[in-house]
Amino acid sequence: MKRRMERGIERSVGTLCLVAACVVALGLCGAATAATAPSLPSVICATCGDGGTGWTGCTTQTEEHGASIPLIASVRHYLVVSYCKHFGIITSLAIAAHGCDVGGLVGCSVGPAWQTGGGVGAGFATFEAHATWVVNLPPFYNNHDTLDLTIPVG
Repeated sequence: MKRRMERGIERSVGTLCLVAACVVALGLCGAATAATAPSLPSVICATCGDGGTGWTGCTTQTEEHGASIPLIASVRHYLVVSYCKHFGIITSLAIAAHGCDVGGLVGCSVGPAWQTGGGVGAGFATFEAHATWVVNLPPFYNNHDTLDLTIPVG
């Protein structure tokens, strides 16, 4: 009986040691992760390299022009660009939408849109987009519209 009690105590102590070792190991892993995890920057910088202090995340940016004659015609030309940055450096970039919203006696024909500068690997990007507005009422006015969108450094 005494031997059985000693074995039970040995097992309990062994189990406790194993549990304690696991807790310590997990604690060390958590501390190592916390020590090496990058902090999110809150400062915008002018030139950001790897490990810089620029913005990190993904978002969209919109540029638009519009015009209207109340109760007769309205038009809105827009360009939407989606992008992601890591420490201020663009990691992905795309034109998400380019179009026109119209109402009344006006039409809009969307033309080309393209990237004109910067881009993936840089801290900024620029875009240009074109459209033509046509007022369907004498004197049949046409307007060639150009949008310039800039994703700023930071």
